[in-house]
Amino acid sequence: MMHPRHYFTLTWILLIPFSMNVSYSAEPEVLLKDSFETGTTAPEGWQSGFEVPGVRYVYDKGRGKTGDRSLSLQKSARRYFPIAQWYRLLPYQGEKQNLQVQCEVRAEQVTKAIIDAQFLDENKKSLGHQWISYIGAKQSGDAPVSHDWKIYSGSATIPGNTKQIVIGLQIYGPGKVWFDDLEVSLTDGEVPAEPDQTEKAIDVKVNGETGQYLLITPTDRPAQKKPRALLIVLPGGDGSADFHPFVKRIFDNALPDDFVLAQSIAKKWTSDQKVVWPAQASQTAATKFTTEELIAAVIKNVSERQNIDPKRIYLLAWSSGGPAAYAALLQKETDIAGALIAMSVFKPDQLPDVANAKQRSLYLLHSPDDRVCPYRMAEAARDTFQKAHVRATLVDYPGGHGWKGNVYGNIRQGINWLEKTD
Repeated sequence: MMHPRHYFTLTWILLIPFSMNVSYSAEPEVLLKDSFETGTTAPEGWQSGFEVPGVRYVYDKGRGKTGDRSLSLQKSARRYFPIAQWYRLLPYQGEKQNLQVQCEVRAEQVTKAIIDAQFLDENKKSLGHQWISYIGAKQSGDAPVSHDWKIYSGSATIPGNTKQIVIGLQIYGPGKVWFDDLEVSLTDGEVPAEPDQTEKAIDVKVNGETGQYLLITPTDRPAQKKPRALLIVLPGGDGSADFHPFVKRIFDNALPDDFVLAQSIAKKWTSDQKVVWPAQASQTAATKFTTEELIAAVIKNVSERQNIDPKRIYLLAWSSGGPAAYAALLQKETDIAGALIAMSVFKPDQLPDVANAKQRSLYLLHSPDDRVCPYRMAEAARDTFQKAHVRATLVDYPGGHGWKGNVYGNIRQGINWLEKTD
């Protein structure tokens, strides 16, 4: 649900005469052209989002691409949520179907920043959002991005019934990013395909809503008639499809030949969502299904497509995906046989009874040098599960938070351990 202050702000923006920085030319239709040169504490028409610990909202009046000013987000906190953003709401007449955005961006050690478009209906209800451009480290292990002013651009298809478009300049992870010379246009031309989006997400129905996952099958591996194992992945960070290149490398380098992999995609219910993978204990009124329910729906859907061994269904989760993986593993009834949880937190007061997992297994992978998710939490998880007579182990790796060292070897070792029957 939108914060009341932000709702009022967006309503106020709708009343502004849009002659300011906006034109309605025919082809393409320029919806907004803004270099952020006019304003006091913020450029005219723009609002900052929630106050986020470790984030500075900066209306930089001494640094710009073509003028003197720009919008900046500067984050020191080593966490990805909640998201901080500058945003502006624009009217949409419904005459052209595609959105195109171009922006000059300057980056200093940016791990992840986004130019985002959210689409609202006449009641300001979200119809979804699309990432227009991604600034930062795209794959696990990549270095943060630093560069001088550089053009980022992208396109999106506008959903039916859209009446307003919210342009969000966002930061997720640590770093400093500046935005300038933003141009938002509408066209009737086709949206170019994103080069990295080679796989199409599979839709699954959960409580009348739509969840999604990406499926990787062993098409180039030896054919076999016997059932295959299934690994369901809950990525860390924002849990998005952007982790798919890394997840494909996990499939190629860490899994036995008889595995199928399903990468769940986190659903973003609200623009200010604080929990990436809402579980039963952390769901809000806006959360129409939990991660546990999404996992169950994915298992069912994959099992209808592939010959899956019901006794060999496992979870792999890291960082923000960990809490939901614990919750899924600890359901009283579940098809999950075991979980590999890496570099995450353990909060037993938010979880079901650990005794529910007596016939299951837990493999913990954690660095003693982790300063984001304390190592003591992994130790507490191991001890809690073992005390409840659940098969559990904790394996260390050096280097701190993140996938470090022999990444695929470490994951392979964990999967092999889960597969063993003591």
